[in-house]
Amino acid sequence: MHRAVDRRARQRGARAVLAHVLSMLALVATVLVGSLAHAQVADFDVRSTLFLEPSPDSDMTVFTPSASVSVTPWDFLTLDAGWEADIVSGATEAVKAGSVQPNPDIVTTASITDFRNVVSGGFTIRREQTTFSAAYSWGDESDYRSQAITISAGADFFQRNTQLVLSYSHAFDEVCNAGYADSLSPTLRQPLDSSTDCFKNVDNRRVDDVDQDNFQGAWTQAWSPVFTTQVVLTGSIQNGFLGNPYRAVVIGPTGETAQENHPNDRGRAAGAVRARLYVKPIKTAFGVGGRIYRDTWDLTSGTAEVEAERYMLEWLRLRIRGRYYQQSETLFWSDDYTGGEPDFGPRGQYWTGDRELSPLSSISLGGRVMASWRGAKGDRIAGMFLEFQAGGGFDFVVTNLEEFTWAGRTPNDTTALVTQLNVTALF
Repeated sequence: MHRAVDRRARQRGARAVLAHVLSMLALVATVLVGSLAHAQVADFDVRSTLFLEPSPDSDMTVFTPSASVSVTPWDFLTLDAGWEADIVSGATEAVKAGSVQPNPDIVTTASITDFRNVVSGGFTIRREQTTFSAAYSWGDESDYRSQAITISAGADFFQRNTQLVLSYSHAFDEVCNAGYADSLSPTLRQPLDSSTDCFKNVDNRRVDDVDQDNFQGAWTQAWSPVFTTQVVLTGSIQNGFLGNPYRAVVIGPTGETAQENHPNDRGRAAGAVRARLYVKPIKTAFGVGGRIYRDTWDLTSGTAEVEAERYMLEWLRLRIRGRYYQQSETLFWSDDYTGGEPDFGPRGQYWTGDRELSPLSSISLGGRVMASWRGAKGDRIAGMFLEFQAGGGFDFVVTNLEEFTWAGRTPNDTTALVTQLNVTALF
């Protein structure tokens, strides 16, 4: 236990040094860019997303404002900085009970209020046919801390008709958990009751690590002036506490509960193909896409997407889109863990209350409107903008939970509305 504590302390110390170095580099870059203001191009973007999941029992609202700025002091270099927040309020069921649970009242609702901040910074270096990018992000909330480093490199070939991009990111996060000992059986562990005293040196709290490595390769091909395709392959490896520390699951026939228990390792792989065609006679671009996913928890999913985009006016374009998603369940998924689960194997060793690990499907329909204006040469918009954009959109999502219940009751929070607004200005 002492070795684990020392390791986490060293990790936090190294991360603090890294964050300090990156902050100093950002400060130096800001001063440098300020001295070259006559040559720079700046892009400022403000966005907000509102997620609404209405329900009489477990409604949820998530408001996500964000802002980013990129500055290009020279043609070969762009510096980026960003901020994002999640403001969460609502309620959720704290105990997952199965369909044969004799006492439906065991399912109680817990209120949720949280605020998350994420700041990021990075740079992109461009040569004639190649690019290299690196970025760092840091996030903080009452019960979770996150840090990530991302690098990517790309190259253009065949008169820029072919583009290959490779990227890698490593996230090293920390999650607050109830202060049980490692030796305590998972069947006896109880969930975290609140975020009070998280990340403090107290006996009733502990900190668990969550590490993730992500890999991605993308091939974009322009086959003609009106037809392009893209192939994207992704993979990730997760290690650490991968459950919800607040959620309990009924695992005994008389109502005994234990904290959700997931495997500590998860490997993921996915492949996606997209195509886009511009039809000149009707001045409309059509897009289609598909994605297949599988992981080491035996969850398999498929996604199909379609969209159409058209300029209604010279400065106004409209996009409509639709998406269908279908997934299987994980190896250890069960709607009820009280029906004589085996002592060993995935169903006996692990249990979950996460409906995202159950078989389900969803359909989403949405649209987006974007207005953009470009200033004439030597004549900026409002005397200051080279380009100005404003837009908004929405997506309506309906989810079909094929097996998941709350003590035999069908969930009533299976519809959601997502709205977005954004303003972008190029100086």
